[in-house]
Amino acid sequence: MSKKAISKRELIMATAKSMFIEKGFRGTTIANIAEASGIAKGSVYSYFTSKLDIVKALFLQYDEKSQYLVEQLLENANKKGTLLLEAYLMQEFQEVLNERAFIQVFLTDELMNMDSDVMTVVQECRFNYHCLQQKVLLQAYGSDIEPWLYDIVSLVNGLLQEYTIYLTLDDANFSIKRCANLVAFCLDSAIKALSTSTLSPLLTKENCPLTQGIDSEKRQQQKALQLLVSMKQEAQDLAKSSQKLVLETLSLIETELSQPAANATLIRALIANLRPYTELSAYRRRLAEVLEVELI
Repeated sequence: MSKKAISKRELIMATAKSMFIEKGFRGTTIANIAEASGIAKGSVYSYFTSKLDIVKALFLQYDEKSQYLVEQLLENANKKGTLLLEAYLMQEFQEVLNERAFIQVFLTDELMNMDSDVMTVVQECRFNYHCLQQKVLLQAYGSDIEPWLYDIVSLVNGLLQEYTIYLTLDDANFSIKRCANLVAFCLDSAIKALSTSTLSPLLTKENCPLTQGIDSEKRQQQKALQLLVSMKQEAQDLAKSSQKLVLETLSLIETELSQPAANATLIRALIANLRPYTELSAYRRRLAEVLEVELI
């Protein structure tokens, strides 16, 4: 089976990521990225306005990958309890190892981690990450844990974060399988203890800092608009005739989303119009999912 050709945008992102790791964020310029990619500098700017714009795209790419991996994991409906938790944690720790070098660059470079636009994207990815963990936990333990769901997600992330720091900043060398086994055992014990305790949940959807004061429709719109930006950039690689049609369709979707009451039927039809462009298939699927419309 032939491998999908990498787009110019993906090539720029992959090259920039490698250079950030090798030379640091400060030591890398757009000109460096263009030269290493074999792409004209002006062409790079047609996809990204700055290095920080590339960083944001890298986080959104990772967010998309996380979504895909969890969806694949949850396809096995028979996997429950600690077995599902262990599989999920192994997946997470493996991704940490895969991305360790870039995580180290991000955590140690204040230009990256202090930029407000980048941190907005990171916070959005963090919210999505929590939502994915809720899906894993509900499949693992069922709806009985719903009152405790936000507290359990916090326990998951507390343990994940600590061991992730050992793996990234401290370059720890331990078995991620044993780590996943230990964390899953601790979480399973905590979940069972909470279900029989007389305690009341500490966190709920209403008071959790990640969801407090969030307008779900507004968040949905923001995620859709981010996807439309990525799709417009990907469209730069299409033939001119196709590019024009795709950009017009994306603009129509964008205009409809700006309306007080967006027409879901029209949006579904516009997304369907993008079906012939296989380069946009993953984005098209994700856009339909975010906007909660049927993919046709």
